[in-house]
Amino acid sequence: MTRKLVGLFVMALGFLTICTPMFAHHGTSGVYDFTHRITTKATVKEYKWANPHVQVYWTLKNDKGEEETWGIETVSPGNALANGWTKRSFKPGDQLLVSFVPAKGDRTFGTCTQFVFVADGMRLGGNGRCGMGAEAVEMNTLPVKPGYTAVEVKMPKDDRTRPESEQEK
Repeated sequence: MTRKLVGLFVMALGFLTICTPMFAHHGTSGVYDFTHRITTKATVKEYKWANPHVQVYWTLKNDKGEEETWGIETVSPGNALANGWTKRSFKPGDQLLVSFVPAKGDRTFGTCTQFVFVADGMRLGGNGRCGMGAEAVEMNTLPVKPGYTAVEVKMPKDDRTRPESEQEK
């Protein structure tokens, strides 16, 4: 009986050891400030189509008119394709309206990003709902982060349509 309990304990400990880092990899509650948002005009600076996550960097101006570079890490390239993104979705110099939840503290990156291209009104990114389950928030109802209120722009109404998946063409 003792031998079975020890074996069960070792198996459970091994399972927890393997699974804990897997859950920690995508933890967001300690990183992002889900009590504020930033919605502003921005200019694409860099677009990285790479594993494990596609990244987009842009410049924006704060309330003081100072230019800042912000970025996001999105989904994998495969999931990005399924959501209508391609290697050429963003180009340096593209003008955007961007809305996102910033990281906590003074870190210049965010999550739950919605992009609208100024040139043609095409929309990429999420639907404004951030997080999972009961803890999810509607980003559009969050107050603007202090220091970014003067640059607040009105995002066009989201009709929930997104580009067709590249995988289905």
